[in-house]
Amino acid sequence: MNTGKKSISMSEQAAKQIIEFITSNQMLPGDRMPTETDLMERLEVSRSTIREAIKILSARNILEIRQGSGASISPKRGIPDDPLGLTFIYDDDRLAIDLLDVRTMLEPRTAMLAAMNATAIQCENLKRQCKIVENLISQKQPYEEEDIQLHKLISEASGNKILINLSYILHMSVKKTIIATSDALRDSNTFIYHRKTIDAIINKDPVSAYNSMMVHVCGLREFIAGKISEKK
Repeated sequence: MNTGKKSISMSEQAAKQIIEFITSNQMLPGDRMPTETDLMERLEVSRSTIREAIKILSARNILEIRQGSGASISPKRGIPDDPLGLTFIYDDDRLAIDLLDVRTMLEPRTAMLAAMNATAIQCENLKRQCKIVENLISQKQPYEEEDIQLHKLISEASGNKILINLSYILHMSVKKTIIATSDALRDSNTFIYHRKTIDAIINKDPVSAYNSMMVHVCGLREFIAGKISEKK
């Protein structure tokens, strides 16, 4: 019994030391971790302890494990998959409204910052990703994951690391909104205002970027609010 407790304690301690190694070296998402053997030597622990520590950090979205490639820093930056417990809020329409209220507070300003701070490479990536979403919408194909990626790229272009992290938390809103609107606004709203927002960011026009994103998010919110009113 004591041996089990000691083993868990050692693994957790090793996980803590690995986090210290990551932060002291200012490692970024995608960076490869040292091999198990290297970590064993650095931390002076057994291979089983290292493997357990890596599992702990993988479960916390700090590390990402790929078969044959070892461990690397996760793009999720240690953010839990559902930190707000949204999975257990069962009223999808109400949840979609609440998430859109939060997006209204954050995303227009995020787009504005992106128009001020986006690099040339980020602008190219935004243009390419917007085209991918447009093509999928035109072909009436599922576009949810690519839509989420576009919003993440806008957050990254803002240059604000807190907004980047929040984008991972709020991306579930895209899924909930598509469900709540039955995807009825993808042509009249999503297609049009994605393009307007991205064009404004590329043209370094913060006011237009802010306004386009606000119209996009508010339009989705008003549609769902009307749907809730009709039910009542």
